[in-house]
Amino acid sequence: MPGTDDPHAASTIPGAGDKEYYYSVLNLPKTASDQEIRERYRQLSIVFHPDKQTDERRKEAATERFLELQKAYEVLSDPVTRRAYDILGQEGLLLLQSADFRHVAEEEFEEELRRQQRELDRLRVEQAIHPKGNITVGLDASPFFDYEYETEDGSPLSPWQHLQASLGDVRRDTFAVRHRVQAQIRDKTWFVMTGRVTTGSKPPPERGAYMRSVLMGTVKHQLSPRLDFEATTNLLAVSGVSMKGTYHTADYTVSCQTGIHPLLFLQLFTYKKGDVLLIPGVNVSLARRLFPKSPMQGVLEVGMTAMGPKISAALASSTFHDSLPGEDMDNEPSGTSAFRAPSVSGVAYYSSEWQFGFDLAGSASGLNGRYALIFHELGMNIQAVVRFGLAELMWLFGGEWRGTNAAVGANVSAGTGGVTLRVDATYFGQTLTLPVVLSREHNDSLAFWTAVLPSAAFAVAYYFKIRPGRRKQRILFLNEARRQLREEKSELLRQWKETVSLLEDTAQRHMRTEEACDGLVVLEARYGPSEEEEGTEGLEVDVTVPVQALVNSSQLYIPGKRSKAGIPGFYDPVVGVPKTLRIRYKFRGRMHYAEIPDHMPVVLPLKDHLVE
Repeated sequence: MPGTDDPHAASTIPGAGDKEYYYSVLNLPKTASDQEIRERYRQLSIVFHPDKQTDERRKEAATERFLELQKAYEVLSDPVTRRAYDILGQEGLLLLQSADFRHVAEEEFEEELRRQQRELDRLRVEQAIHPKGNITVGLDASPFFDYEYETEDGSPLSPWQHLQASLGDVRRDTFAVRHRVQAQIRDKTWFVMTGRVTTGSKPPPERGAYMRSVLMGTVKHQLSPRLDFEATTNLLAVSGVSMKGTYHTADYTVSCQTGIHPLLFLQLFTYKKGDVLLIPGVNVSLARRLFPKSPMQGVLEVGMTAMGPKISAALASSTFHDSLPGEDMDNEPSGTSAFRAPSVSGVAYYSSEWQFGFDLAGSASGLNGRYALIFHELGMNIQAVVRFGLAELMWLFGGEWRGTNAAVGANVSAGTGGVTLRVDATYFGQTLTLPVVLSREHNDSLAFWTAVLPSAAFAVAYYFKIRPGRRKQRILFLNEARRQLREEKSELLRQWKETVSLLEDTAQRHMRTEEACDGLVVLEARYGPSEEEEGTEGLEVDVTVPVQALVNSSQLYIPGKRSKAGIPGFYDPVVGVPKTLRIRYKFRGRMHYAEIPDHMPVVLPLKDHLVE
C-alpha cells in the first residue's frame, strides 16, 4: 500500500509500473499546471464523494475511487513529490520516504534521486551475490585437423583409423581453478579475495609441465557517491600494488589506473648516472555520453606501458526494439522493467548493441568492431567480433543463454594463431569453462563450420521445439488471466461495475447534448488485448460509458505515453499484454471507427477514422 517503507512493495501498488498512473487517474497530461490539477481534482471529487451516495455498494466503490483521487492529488500537488514521481514513478516516492532530500539543491535533485535509486538497486543485487568459482579445463584437439597420419609404408589411414589415432593424441594442456569471495568490512569498504591455481604443459619446442598459484587481494572503497577507489596486490608474492580510481556521473565516467612496484622505491637509493629509470605504467580512460537524447557513447583510452604508449578510441551505442503492437517505442527497458507476458516468437522485444574503434599500440595496432543482439524473453544473446590488426585478422562468433541461476554459452574464434572453441556453463555462480583448441593453424573453413553447425541445430530446435512451446505457454497465460478475472478478481469487476454506474448519468447527459448538436456520440468502446488471437476471448472491457463521459464539446482527448487502465471505468484485464482501445462513434451523422494503442493519445473526432 502507499506509504510503505518496504522498497520491494512498489510492485503491489496500483500503477506501480506506470510513471503516469496518477495523471491517468485525473485524466490530465503530464504537462498539466497546478491550477488544472486542482480544478480536475475538485470536479472528480464531487462526482465520487462517498457522502453523495445512498446505496452501500455504490458508496463503497465511490470511497475507493475518492481515496485514489486523494492520493493522486496528494502526489501531484506537491512540487517535490510530483518531481520525484515524474522521474522514477512509485520508486521515487518510496525513495523520498527512505532518504532525506531537504538539503539537496534543486538543480541536483534529479541526479541525487537517481543516485539513490542506483544505490538501492546495487544493494539489492549485492544481497544476492554468492561466492563465485571457476574451473577451466583446456583441451588440445588439434590432432583431429592438423595431423596427417600414415601407415608404415606411407599410405594414408582410413577415416576410422585416423579418428582412433587422433583420439590418442588429444591431451589436456591447461587446468585452472579460480575462486572469489567478497565481504563488506566497513560502511563503504569491501574486500575481495581471488585465488587461482593453474597447471599445464609448456607449448613446443619447450617440454615439461608448470604450475602457478596466485592469491589476489583487492580493497574497494567508495570515497564519495561519484568517486570509487580500489587497490589490488598479490598476497603470495612481492609484486607491487595496482591502483584504480573511477569518477562517474550520469553522463560520463573517468578512470585512472597505475601500479607501484617496490623496485620503484629501491631505485631512488641505488640510481647511478646512466641507469634506466623505471616509470610506472599509467592508463587513463574517459567514457562519455555524446548526445543528451541518444545512448551513443564515446570511449577514449590513453596508456603508457612497458611496450610503449597506447591509444584506443571507440564509439558504442545500443537500441531497444519492440515489435509488439500498442507498446511505447520511445522508452528503453530499465533494470526494473515492468512485467511482460510471454510472446509466441520469444523475440518480440530485443536490444542491439554495436561498437567500433581502433587501437594504436605499435605492432598490436588495429581496428575492431562488435555487434550483439540480446533477446530478453529467451534470455539469449549472440555477438560477432572482428579485429583487423597489423599482425593478424581475427574474428569471433558466439552466443549465450542465461537463466535465473544458470547460463550456457559458446563461441568460436579464428585467426592466424588457429581456431578455438570455448564453452562455458554456469550454475549458481559456479562456472565450468572448456577452451578447446581445434587447430593451431589458420583454417577458415573449420572455423566457419564450427560456428554454422551449432547455429543451424539451434534454429531447428527453435522452430520445432521452442516456438510451439512458447505458443502453448502464452495460451496458458491468457487462460490463467481469464480464470483469475472470473474467480479471484471478482472484487475488481464489482468495483468496475459500480464505477461505471457512477458515470452513467454523466455519460447520458453528454450523449444527449452531443445528439442535440449532431456532435460526437460514442456507440461502442472496448479496451483489451491488441492482438485478437487464440486465448484472448473474454478479456475485453466495455468502456463505452466511461469514454462517453469524457466527451466535452464534441471532442475527446486522452493523453498518451501511459496506460489507460487508470481512467475511471477502465481496468487492466490481463497484465503484461499490449492493449488497444477500439472506439466506434458517430460525428455529424457519419460512422467512424478507431483503434488506438494503449500508449498513444486519443484525439476524436478525426477524418482518418471515417468509415466509407
